[in-house]
Amino acid sequence: MFVRYIIAMTLAALAILFAIILGDYGPWYLSWFLGTGFMVLVAVSAGVLFEAQEDAAKASRGADESLDVSSAVDAPAPAHRPSR
Repeated sequence: MFVRYIIAMTLAALAILFAIILGDYGPWYLSWFLGTGFMVLVAVSAGVLFEAQEDAAKASRGADESLDVSSAVDAPAPAHRPSR
């Protein structure tokens, strides 16, 4: 129990030290950190969406037909949709 208290006090002291060092720049660094994380999440979700579209296009085409980017984006919707 005492060790947890010491760890918590050390983390609190470090947080206060960082707040003193950053001063007025704290909100800028926070928005930069959150914005960078959001950009990464958007990029990953776009990649996942494109992969899903590409898989749908491959499923709708035959094995001998080639697949390019425009055909992956313009792929028809699958005939069977899961019920909600």
